[in-house]
Order: sequence, then C-alpha cells, then structure tokens
Amino acid sequence: MRHKLLSLVVVATALASPASAGELKANRIILRVTDLKASIAFYRDRVGLRLQSTFDEFAVFDGHGMTLMLQELVRKSNAPNGGLSAFTEVVLESEDVMKSYAEMKVRGVVFTREPFAATTDGSRVLYAANFKDPDGHVLSVTGWVSRTTVR
Repeated sequence: MRHKLLSLVVVATALASPASAGELKANRIILRVTDLKASIAFYRDRVGLRLQSTFDEFAVFDGHGMTLMLQELVRKSNAPNGGLSAFTEVVLESEDVMKSYAEMKVRGVVFTREPFAATTDGSRVLYAANFKDPDGHVLSVTGWVSRTTVR
C-alpha cells in the first residue's frame, strides 16, 4: 500500500506542473456506478464534493483541478467489490486531512482504515484514510502533515 500511495504522490506531483504544448494532463476520472442517485448522495453528502451537474446517466463533481464523473451502468451483479471497482482507487487530497477525516466520519462515511502514515518526504508525513463508495470503489483522503505537528 505504501508503494502504491508513493506512486500516486509522484504522479500527482508530476501532474501539478504546468503542461507544455503536446503534453497530456489528466483532468477527469469517470467511475461506473450501479445506482446514480445513491452515488450522488454519497459523494455530495458524505464525502463533501460539490455536484456541478447531472445529465442522463452522468453526474459531474468539482474535484478542484480534477473532475470526477459518475456514469450509471446496469450490471448483472449488485454485489459490491465485483469487477473493476475492486481495482480502482480515487485519492482525494486535503489541506487538513485529520479535519476532513473527522467531518466525513460525522457525515456517515465508514472508513476501512483509520488515518495512517503512508509515506514521508523527510519534513512531512503523508497521512491517508481509506473508505469505499456504494459500488465498492476504494477511496482515500490524504494530506501532508509537518513532522513537527506529528505526535
């Protein structure tokens, strides 16, 4: 898990640099969901992302630099963690990861892993807490904490 998060941090840092002509910049993630209304409620009311719009089988959320889109698809099994959702992870970054974690928990997000130190850059520690959406997609809320404030 630590290697996976470190890889995501490296990718995110690279993407944060301005793209020159011809370079690609990731700007949206599309998650396939089985119940759009339930997923909208989860991402808006529990996670706290701002819903921008809905259209037909799509919902669009503002991810502050990355757009999260949900698309409702019908699948034969309603069992969570089936298919590709078991291999998907969406990482959300917070200026204050512990505050975001506490607020999301109050709003009803059930965490599968409490905040933990995922990696360090020497002066800061990247904390992460994991949870799942109604379709079993893995999500993490992460944030850097100065080593001087870590107890």
